Amino acid sequence: MRRRRSDELPQFVREVEPRAFRWRRRSWIYIGIFLLACWILYPRQPWYDDDSTPKTKGSKHAYSLYATDGATLCHALLLLDALARYGSKADRVLIYPKHWDLVISDSKDRDSQLLVMARDKYKAKLHPTTLLSVEGRTTDEWTGTWDKSVTKFMAFSLTSYDRVIALDSDITLLSSLDELFALPSTPIAMPRAYWYETLPQPLTSLLMVIKPDQDEFQRFREVVTGGGNPALVNAHKFDMELVNDRFEHSAMVLPHRPYALLTGEFRRSNHSAYLGNTFEAWDPDKVLKEAKLVHFSDWPLPKPWIMWPAQGLAEMQPDCGGSHEGTCAERVIWKHLYDDFRQRRKDICRLLSVPASDWHSIRGGAQSNATDGTTHQAPHTPGEADDHSDSSTERSVAHDA
Repeated sequence: MRRRRSDELPQFVREVEPRAFRWRRRSWIYIGIFLLACWILYPRQPWYDDDSTPKTKGSKHAYSLYATDGATLCHALLLLDALARYGSKADRVLIYPKHWDLVISDSKDRDSQLLVMARDKYKAKLHPTTLLSVEGRTTDEWTGTWDKSVTKFMAFSLTSYDRVIALDSDITLLSSLDELFALPSTPIAMPRAYWYETLPQPLTSLLMVIKPDQDEFQRFREVVTGGGNPALVNAHKFDMELVNDRFEHSAMVLPHRPYALLTGEFRRSNHSAYLGNTFEAWDPDKVLKEAKLVHFSDWPLPKPWIMWPAQGLAEMQPDCGGSHEGTCAERVIWKHLYDDFRQRRKDICRLLSVPASDWHSIRGGAQSNATDGTTHQAPHTPGEADDHSDSSTERSVAHDA
């Protein structure tokens, strides 16, 4: 048998992938890893939608609301409801007296009902605390009305947030304010009280955009509770005066248009202070449409949670250019703002307005606190304020946020 030559034997060759193909697949793997690393390490920035409203991180930004009594608790709920309706993305913190609880004892326990509603329906972070107060620290007829308004400075203590918007309670919010979280870094930003005749006008504390700082909070607390400071007593200093003492020359100034519109503006005959010029035509509908919030201020008429005395309304309502007959846009808007507040207070809080005081005593100044105070007892409407609550919710207990 003839032996086969080597070139006649079967050739067993290991199939090897083309080198070019191996290089191409490995390269795609490397490219994919590189792109994944870039995506992970790329710094995240707030992004904007079509109307340039920043999408804020709820864990970094918050609205600060405060309650010192049953009335201001209700008004905080109205603001929580507005923020929810306007789609605000930020957290909401509700500061209130630490002796309050979330145990609903009966159908008339409105404070506990509203706290439960704030927590469960509006997802507010509850922050029980010892209220700040200038009670006994100032000799002023308004003590008892504004004495605890300095509690708004608690917003400086919310250091878990990069930025906090602190709001007064006697306002109607007309739009989300989330765009203010994107302001350049600053300790505080506030609008000016454009209605003051003296120049420069002071800053108004009805809206404060704050960078929380524990040292700053401690300084405010020491001024408020330092004990017997004659300068504070003699100067009649409340929250607005104290914040101007600290930030008058260093705050970032927000435009009062659209961030600080008074209801009283619709009663004025000269609107140049609000418009910021003397040539623009006054258009009440346009002004209301562009405003972000409205602050109720029509002294000596009561705030919206107190009913109008009939004679006071006749005297103080917008006069429609000097004609008390018929109506006008200013009067319609002005009355609607009050009616809307009262209706929401009834629908959300189940609280009716406080009965009107005697107009002559208010006009004469004998009952100053009767017009702006929040401690007056308001009648309750029938039914629970927290219809959505179940028995387990009603027996819950408050804890620190």
